[in-house]
Amino acid sequence: METLIYSVNTVVPIFILVFLGQLFVRIKLFDTAFFDTAEKLVFKVALPCSLFLSVYNADAGEAFDGRLIIYCVICMLVSALLPSLTVPLFIKDNPKRGAFIQGVYRSNYAILGIPLIKRLFPGTGEAVAASVVPFAIPMFNVIAVILLTVFAPREENGEPSGSGALLRRSLLGVVKNPLIIGVMLGLPFMLTPMVLPDVVYSGVGYLADLCTPLALLCLGASIRFDRFKGRIGLAAIASVLKVVVMPGIFVTVAALLGFRGEQLSTVFILIGGPMAISGYIMAKNMKSDHELAGQILLLTTLMCTFTFFGAVYLMRYLELI
Repeated sequence: METLIYSVNTVVPIFILVFLGQLFVRIKLFDTAFFDTAEKLVFKVALPCSLFLSVYNADAGEAFDGRLIIYCVICMLVSALLPSLTVPLFIKDNPKRGAFIQGVYRSNYAILGIPLIKRLFPGTGEAVAASVVPFAIPMFNVIAVILLTVFAPREENGEPSGSGALLRRSLLGVVKNPLIIGVMLGLPFMLTPMVLPDVVYSGVGYLADLCTPLALLCLGASIRFDRFKGRIGLAAIASVLKVVVMPGIFVTVAALLGFRGEQLSTVFILIGGPMAISGYIMAKNMKSDHELAGQILLLTTLMCTFTFFGAVYLMRYLELI
């Protein structure tokens, strides 16, 4: 019973906020334009501030686990490489290939994962999760660009100069990513005795406090049930691979390698979280099958309501966290 209560208290509040975001749009309390603006506020200000403070307050020796980071990088590479080699054998349409593969490997780690880690391990979990961000966010973006370029519509694929320019712009976008900047700005404070003035620290803290509730409300508001039309079979297969098969494999291996607690939870959420909202936006802008991407986004988000709860319960029951 204690394990059940722990799982409910950890997961349910997060998805209540997701549900409220959808409800607010449905009853027209706020319109989509409000949430579009709020999403920018989260991505460009609140979440970078939250990550900055996580790194700022972390102990360098405890937060940065080189073994965990190496394992997470391997997991991301394998989860993208395996579908890239196998999916083309079964799906013949290039735009569908790109959207499907991106849906399988790319997770909403920063928006949904870090709040869950914070609830699982108050005071320690966020710093461990944030230590993976400088590697996860660039890799997710760069791999997505490469995949969506390789699996672009065939008439687009014959334009290497355009693809190269797109890759260069995307790499520049990674360097300018607000989440990466937030983490990098926190590193000097974590590694040296420098401290912020109280007035600055408090101001950054107020902005960081906006992050979790506002991000989850925006995530709920972004769900569009009309995206279920068409391609549902492919979306369902990709979603099961994303939130059940992949995390099942990598978390099992991680547990056998001795990862526990915050480290094991970080692996689970990094690999088993729902598809990133930015994946849908990128698919649309890079002429991939954005409708399939939207369906995978919706299905994985809904399925995580159950898979997160089940995984937390099981790992707690097995005394892995």
